[in-house]
Amino acid sequence: MKLRLSAVALALLAQTAVFAAPVAFAQDTTSQTQPAAQDDPSLARQAIEWSQDRLTELDVSITILEKDAARLQGEASERAEAALKTLRERRDAYRAKADEAAASARSWTDAQVAEARRSLDESWAAFQTTRDEYLEAAKSDLATRRAILEAELEARQKAWQTSIDGLRADAEKLAADQRAAIDARIADLNARIDDARAEARARIGRLQDASAEAWETAKQGYADAQQLFLDNYASIRKSIEDATK
Repeated sequence: MKLRLSAVALALLAQTAVFAAPVAFAQDTTSQTQPAAQDDPSLARQAIEWSQDRLTELDVSITILEKDAARLQGEASERAEAALKTLRERRDAYRAKADEAAASARSWTDAQVAEARRSLDESWAAFQTTRDEYLEAAKSDLATRRAILEAELEARQKAWQTSIDGLRADAEKLAADQRAAIDARIADLNARIDDARAEARARIGRLQDASAEAWETAKQGYADAQQLFLDNYASIRKSIEDATK
């Protein structure tokens, strides 16, 4: 009998965890994992659970941008408020989809879950695109951009850790001869995520200007950490499930 999928605590979101797309924080794609992992029904269902955590990342972005918009005046302020209205609508649409998927996924077919996941990824990517358009149009400063990256990284970090804890809990149910190798892989994932997270923070710290190019470079550190987590989580989760067949 397969072990249950680890439930990721409803912390937020956004994010994170960031997850957007295969590269959840790079915001330039629309799927959370590589194609092979996307085709795995159990991982698609796990992605539905993760969608709840991504909500926090959306909330974090809006909160920071609301503070940023307060500095604007005249037409600039009006444009910013219009953009924020769009962001709130996209966030609310994502929340509605995530809530419906979380409530219904157990009774849905694999095809329905896969479609829900695609829809969530598209909504997530649309939000991130609108957010980045706001940053450019409002000429948001370096502090605002750093605040968004740091807050979203923090939100997704919590989701990563909850997921890793879930892997550990499920690994404890395996026979001793099967568990040792799994435990070692989980420990390695935890260490590698710590290193990747440190590199992501270092890239944020090296963000020296508010240009679009610098923004994309800084986001890539988080994207790398996110992809590392997704790839390794998928592999370890499959090994745990295979060990219980």
